[in-house]
Amino acid sequence: MSSDDSLNLNLIKSMIKAETEVFIFDELESTNQWLIERLSGGANHPLLCAAESQNSGRGRSGRVWQSPAYCNIYMSFCRQINHQQKNITAISLVMGLAIIRVLKNHGIAEAKLKWPNDILLAGKKLAGVLIEAKKIDGVLYLVVGIGVNVQMPEGFEIDSDLSWSDLSAHGLLPKDRSRMIAMIYNECQLMTELFIDKGFAFFQEEWCSVDEYAGQEVVVMDQDKLVVAGVAAGVDETGCLLVETDTGQTKLVSGDLSLRKRR
Repeated sequence: MSSDDSLNLNLIKSMIKAETEVFIFDELESTNQWLIERLSGGANHPLLCAAESQNSGRGRSGRVWQSPAYCNIYMSFCRQINHQQKNITAISLVMGLAIIRVLKNHGIAEAKLKWPNDILLAGKKLAGVLIEAKKIDGVLYLVVGIGVNVQMPEGFEIDSDLSWSDLSAHGLLPKDRSRMIAMIYNECQLMTELFIDKGFAFFQEEWCSVDEYAGQEVVVMDQDKLVVAGVAAGVDETGCLLVETDTGQTKLVSGDLSLRKRR
């Protein structure tokens, strides 16, 4: 890897619009965990960190987010949130949509969302979001972790029911990661403010327009247990997944649930 391919702290700082302290690491156990430890240690201002690799990157439902070095995006940021904010879990859908917007700005219009917040390209996993809520000294923080596959090593396998995709086929290379980190962060901040002000209903139509599974036969699992099977029908104004079943429409709230196409 050349020095031009490494994450560029000064470039990221120059592009970020909000007042934020930025950290770049060669290696971390987990970018989310590093932020949680900083918050627990008394930090109370906006923080953004990114790493060239992670030893114990975290995905949803206890999965590991595989993190090969110097080729992808592993980033996390945190912010305070009002305890009274309604439907706070729906912010994970909004963060996925923020990544979709950034990808469109890079000319990648075919990226889609898989509820609640996986980003797919040609039906394969491109990116994911993990949000962890932490209450520290009476203050509620959201720690938002984002992973994006930029140039995965050949033959690499991920711990997912989906095979992987990356952005290298679209001309985006590791040297472009710093710019994309800043763009993702800026978009996430903008959309978080809109979410706080207007709720998920403001994003519902846009989210449904990029829903990979709309109209598809799906199953929703809790660990390995079937919760519901039917036809995916988008999301409601609160971010709940809608599934049409033989007995009517079912609403599901994100959490440890896993959405899959019915085989």
